Amino acid sequence: MKFSLCALFLCLSQLSLHAQAAADQGAAEGKALVQKLFTQESTQDELLALAKEANKAGVPRQQIIEAKLIWGLRHQNIPFLVKILPEVEILAASFDPALAAALPNVDTAKSFISYIKAMKAASAKDDDGFKSNILEAIWLNPQQASVFIQAIEQVRRESKMAALTADLKIPLTNSAGEATTLSDQLGGKKALLLDFWASWCGPCMKLMPKLQEKARLLSAHGIVVAAVNKDDATPDATAEAKAERIRVELNTSIPWLVEPAERPYTKAFDLESIPRMVLLSPDGKVLFNGHPEDPALWTALKKVDPTVEAP
Repeated sequence: MKFSLCALFLCLSQLSLHAQAAADQGAAEGKALVQKLFTQESTQDELLALAKEANKAGVPRQQIIEAKLIWGLRHQNIPFLVKILPEVEILAASFDPALAAALPNVDTAKSFISYIKAMKAASAKDDDGFKSNILEAIWLNPQQASVFIQAIEQVRRESKMAALTADLKIPLTNSAGEATTLSDQLGGKKALLLDFWASWCGPCMKLMPKLQEKARLLSAHGIVVAAVNKDDATPDATAEAKAERIRVELNTSIPWLVEPAERPYTKAFDLESIPRMVLLSPDGKVLFNGHPEDPALWTALKKVDPTVEAP
């Protein structure tokens, strides 16, 4: 279970990440290792290798655990967070503010313990366990309440999506004004990945190169990628014309669809914000509904085809 409307570590940037200052208490090697532990680009394997190296070099265990926790939160890797939960509980039980590298106080550590337990409960469809733990997380760390509330909203959305069967035969047009449907676009392939966007959405436009890369990569796996424009018509231009202008600028061959003014899919998929991607099975089941950069998208894609690999 993962949520995506806000990458959690972006919100955690409010915390006082003073890893360098904390590392000054140790040797130069330890200082460099602590800095590497908190490197944003590390893969999970690289993180674990660095953690072993840091442990041998005498870096305080608290700082190593904090680094693992921050990596898991940043990447929203719930299985990883669940795996290190015993370590995070040890961190909270013996928290030393003088050694803290990322967490300002013990209540923050405890709040993330509750968050991890909540997400574990959500994965197990334990509604009561999720509610009690996510509320405890908010109580312990109200500064991050907006982040935890996003988790609540995502869990609710996923519950709704699990019960939804989308109508793939709703009439649509492409940017050339030609009639089509999602069923037509699927064309007997394994799945359909929809990218909802608008020309006025800066983040949507910024992600267009990655959309084209996804389309190229996934086509070899029998997964169709289509863009769905949400621009409104104006007196000077139709929605189709606005979508077509961007398609021409990008010189893309991706199916370039336009959602009807009644917004049937916006309503069905609870698209209160964009960019948003929705992965559909051939029978209209929602396999993913979230931000295009959410790692959970690739987890869902691998379930469609186990040979899919994230770029």
